[in-house]
Amino acid sequence: MPRKRLLLFTLFTLILAGAAFFLNSLNEKNLLSQQVSKIWYNTKVKLVAPQELQTFFQVGEMSQTEEVPEILLTPTPTRIPTPIDPYANDPDLKDAEWGQAVQVSETGWRMKVGFDAIMGTPNETFQALNHYRYTKGKSNLTWDDRLARYALERATYICQNGSDGHDGFKRYVNEEEGYKTLGFYWLGENMSTHMRLTGVKLIEWMYAADPDHDGNQLGDWSHVGVGIFEDCSALIFGNKMI
Repeated sequence: MPRKRLLLFTLFTLILAGAAFFLNSLNEKNLLSQQVSKIWYNTKVKLVAPQELQTFFQVGEMSQTEEVPEILLTPTPTRIPTPIDPYANDPDLKDAEWGQAVQVSETGWRMKVGFDAIMGTPNETFQALNHYRYTKGKSNLTWDDRLARYALERATYICQNGSDGHDGFKRYVNEEEGYKTLGFYWLGENMSTHMRLTGVKLIEWMYAADPDHDGNQLGDWSHVGVGIFEDCSALIFGNKMI
């Protein structure tokens, strides 16, 4: 009897030991499975994620390409139409370069030029004149109201009647003793008709384009008056004040 109990106890112990070994082995397999899965997942992220990211960027590029206006993808750009030269039929300027002064009379010059949206004011033109003279090593001129009033008269007249080739100025000075009214023994005039330009362009572009007008505005003067009427200008210079 005691032997049977001992044999049963030993058998039961072996069964428990076997069961424990089996459960432990199963647990280790589960842990290993989890570890392998985790490593595979990380490896999958490392290997697959760049591919997915690359695919995303490729789709993005395709989307951007589809959004680009079709005209930008044209192999040969459309030619920009050449503006029509408004001076093409002008006998004086049809062969002239843009900004080139062309002498058309003893005292008159013309220029092929594009006009500004606004005309320079008298003060703006006066400031531009002194700045230009400074760059050329010439002294600044002083504003004179008498010269300015007469300059406005001249600008108004030539704008309404056309250029008189300075005849009105010469007559005023020589025959009407205008030099006494203006208060200077030495007087000079620059004028322009229907040249809508800002002050700087009037001085440094238009009047500076030919030697006669440029020499006059850079001359040995002490005072000046500027007159602007619509798109016409007149500059009256004076020196040797009475």
